[in-house]
Amino acid sequence: YKSTRGGDLGKSFEDVMISTYASDGGLYIPMTLPLLTFNQLCLWSKYSFPQVCAEILHIFTDTDLEILNEMTEKAFKLFNNNSNDPIPIRKYGNDIILLDASLGPTMAFKDIGLQVFNQLLEYILKKQNKRANIVVETSGDTGPAAVTAVKGSSFVNIFCLYPYKRVSPMQELQMTTIQDDNVSIYRTEGTSDEQASVLKELFSNNEFSSKYNLCSINSINWFRVASQCSYYVWSYLQVYGTPLSIGKLVNFSVPSGALGNAAGGFIAKRMGLPIGKIICATNANDIVHRTISQGDLSMGTNLQTLSPAMDIQYAYNLERVLYYICNENSSIIKDIMTNVEKQFKYESNAPKVQLDSIIVNRLQETFLSCSVSDDSTLKMINEFYINYQVVLCPHSAIGVYASQYVFKHILTDPTINVLTAHPAKFEQIINQAIGKQYELPNQVKELYTKPQRFNWLHKSSENWRDEWIDIVKKDIINKSIVNY
Repeated sequence: YKSTRGGDLGKSFEDVMISTYASDGGLYIPMTLPLLTFNQLCLWSKYSFPQVCAEILHIFTDTDLEILNEMTEKAFKLFNNNSNDPIPIRKYGNDIILLDASLGPTMAFKDIGLQVFNQLLEYILKKQNKRANIVVETSGDTGPAAVTAVKGSSFVNIFCLYPYKRVSPMQELQMTTIQDDNVSIYRTEGTSDEQASVLKELFSNNEFSSKYNLCSINSINWFRVASQCSYYVWSYLQVYGTPLSIGKLVNFSVPSGALGNAAGGFIAKRMGLPIGKIICATNANDIVHRTISQGDLSMGTNLQTLSPAMDIQYAYNLERVLYYICNENSSIIKDIMTNVEKQFKYESNAPKVQLDSIIVNRLQETFLSCSVSDDSTLKMINEFYINYQVVLCPHSAIGVYASQYVFKHILTDPTINVLTAHPAKFEQIINQAIGKQYELPNQVKELYTKPQRFNWLHKSSENWRDEWIDIVKKDIINKSIVNY
């Protein structure tokens, strides 16, 4: 592995797994991306999703396939009520294909990577006789999936930041009701972008990160992208899984925030999976849409929408995508991201960032994009419920809206819509959209009866960023002493 910005050449998978950003501030990527063969795809077309996931992870790790198969089988038994179909793919009407990635323990697609991540992380830590401290920030779904995956672990502490009143009540309860000693939750007065900026500053302290074995579980971690790559491969093979049909194109429509989900599809396409276009559908926080459509990589104001997990104006996986779009030229990426990070640090004189037209054209060879309003999101939820008696979450509705209303007329190949979260996580919005009370599952109702535990991170002075970092660092040190 190496950094997108040219440094850290030759890192092992285990190094990358238990890491944050690369030492030069970039993101880790493989030294080379392997190509999937026709014979591989034909063989995998007969596999279950856990088997395909293990095969993809085996490509990127140095872990035995048999061990990975045991991990994925164990992880995905927790999905869809222990069904043999953990991420079902279904067709509605004449041409609407939905891949439901929201049926894990915390009802979000983030469970797919994180349930396996925890097992593999513990496996590596046992081998190394080490412990790790995971530090994560969330805009809504990563936090619950992360803390649920590692709660109770004797090998890992986790420290999770979430923005107050910028996540749904259920998303908040999924974090604050966890009582395990290795879990620390922080309710912040910031946005998800401000949280991510603070964590990048924390992670840039290489001495502290190394001493306390800091690890990120956001999609800056390569494992997240690799694991998410697997359901693009599997779902493609559910649509075109015979030797005579493998090679035909499939499109994907993906709700997009930090771009980790779509980056998984992009990597699959780079590896040779026959993907036509990847639609990146954003809400009003349209950094991904502006980058793809106009080359405008400038951070905007973080706006509160009905799809809070996508309320992001710093899409860090754009760096990985641009690395490959720019023919793996680390110098170009370093120049681009140096200016982007001036905005990410909220420097007053930070310049706007405009990509060269050649880069934009290359992006548009793979990606389509659009921004979907809250009104259109509600319309899509209501319409799909009336037509098919299926309730979409606000994020998933944005992806379906993009494929059905914005790009349907220009796409002739089948489009798979990736559903990213369960509607139960957004009860009030769903009630508004469908015009009646949405019946919550029992596991959701139970959350409202549990005690909560969290720490506040206030913006109590102009130096709030440093204060937050100091608080988290002290907690990491104290937890490391007590738990290890």
